[in-house]
Amino acid sequence: MSASLFKVLCSACERPQDYDVRLQGSWAFFFSGRHKDFPTERDLAGQPVAQARFQEWMGSTPLAERPARRPFDALHKLGMVDENGKPYGPSDGDFQISSDVMVAEARAKWDELKSAGKLSDEDLRKGFIHQKFSFVNRTAVQEAFPDLEKWSTVWEERLGRPIAPSLFPSSGPPDKSQEGNGVSTHFRNSDWVVTNPPKH
Repeated sequence: MSASLFKVLCSACERPQDYDVRLQGSWAFFFSGRHKDFPTERDLAGQPVAQARFQEWMGSTPLAERPARRPFDALHKLGMVDENGKPYGPSDGDFQISSDVMVAEARAKWDELKSAGKLSDEDLRKGFIHQKFSFVNRTAVQEAFPDLEKWSTVWEERLGRPIAPSLFPSSGPPDKSQEGNGVSTHFRNSDWVVTNPPKH
């Protein structure tokens, strides 16, 4: 998977140092961020299938001894449904790609689409850099790097879960650990770094 990703990112990958790739979210760390609590019996009210699976899983485990945060795929495995009655799918795979080279290409595509009037009102409202999450506009990325979009689709079909690449400058996402809920995906020594496999 990583070999095919780097092939898409930089073709022959003569300068793999221009591309920093990291896995984020529960796919990498098993547990979601602290803003996603472990479900309780109250959360499962009116969902008999999920209630039965939760009881089989947790049994009489006291609240204090249960996980504090939501494990990978938990809502999907429990068979929970959201407020609209739609079943939760498998947890997605978050790929954090940081590259000034790619951001410059995406910016050029954004300017081109904007000049041609081809950006949606939503894209224009969100801007080139997402105000909350700081990633580059997804439409610009998809249009600038169609092979990356194809790569995501191929691996979604193979793995049976959404694959979500997000683009940032080479410095990575800003440190937001002191803001809001404290959830931040800035570079850490504990990150799961994806590398370009050596050529044989």
